[in-house]
Amino acid sequence: MRSPREVVADHLEAVRRLDVGGMAADYAPDAVLARGADRHQGRMAIAAYFAQVPERLAGGRVEVEIVAVQGEAVEVRWRIVGGPGDAASGRDHLRVSGGEIIEQTVEFDGEDF
Repeated sequence: MRSPREVVADHLEAVRRLDVGGMAADYAPDAVLARGADRHQGRMAIAAYFAQVPERLAGGRVEVEIVAVQGEAVEVRWRIVGGPGDAASGRDHLRVSGGEIIEQTVEFDGEDF
């Protein structure tokens, strides 16, 4: 089974490639993705959110870095480079269990992209 770091690294690689199917593949069927006031519950709802990401980036890219791993908890820093969201940044807090992301909370440093 993949470690929490490996699961998140695979997810981040899919984000870098803008691989929508790959982005959602690492989530548990009943996972929760919370972005500000928005909550996406379940892999299908999370996949629907990720389907919008390439258009929202509009040519920009996401730079990411895993900054901490403690047991099941993984913290990631991210920043948008280029496109309409240029310079948007924040942190993601992910919890991984059984080789799947079960919870992700996104914190923005400023505005959403």
